Amino acid sequence: MTSYKKFMLFEKMPAYEIVIEENRITPSHYYNVNTDKHVLRVGTNIINKNMEYILFHEFTHMYDVITFSAKEPKVYFANRGFTEYHASQIELLKLLGAKTVNDKISFSLAQPIETIFGKTTVLDYMLKLRDSAREGITKKHYSDSLESLSRLLGMIFNHLGRVSICRLYANDYEAYKEKLEDFELEISFLEEKFSKIISIARGILNYKEIVDFAMEFRPMAEELVRKHVKN
Repeated sequence: MTSYKKFMLFEKMPAYEIVIEENRITPSHYYNVNTDKHVLRVGTNIINKNMEYILFHEFTHMYDVITFSAKEPKVYFANRGFTEYHASQIELLKLLGAKTVNDKISFSLAQPIETIFGKTTVLDYMLKLRDSAREGITKKHYSDSLESLSRLLGMIFNHLGRVSICRLYANDYEAYKEKLEDFELEISFLEEKFSKIISIARGILNYKEIVDFAMEFRPMAEELVRKHVKN
């Protein structure tokens, strides 16, 4: 976590428990809003040098909790979309070699990067993850399961966060803009409030924008739960 604090330019982070799960592929953060406890679930492959950017993603969830929603169940729920957006911003900045969160990097979407999937390009990495979310929508992997629906929403907002970093720093963004900003399927699934969130989620958000993001996300997510998750 020391390298994460240096990257983010702050010192305060919560205590957390590490749980090792033999078959887990990627780390995952869990927060119990009632007990204010953080758990980081990791696999035995945690020492893989290519895993650090994913750890940065999960540490950002911890950071967002202590900054915006610790011990506040309603606020924590409302901020779920933002924290996935934000965590993927930090993830991609780290993956692209930024030294700190404020580093004004310049990169090409065609440049190679080393990920847990192996060597790929920035664009192919993004599209691979976006297409996984789209498969979840079209095949209705979210049906009847709150956990599956939450995971799918996370994937959608992860893509939105990565796109925002490309919009800010990719020197060839215009060449790929149409492909990256194609949210037609996601809007058909999440409806009008997602369109409003897209208009907010244009870069590094200030406090007011984070609040506006949450105000659109909460009723959208509540409606999805009512429609797709059985009691």
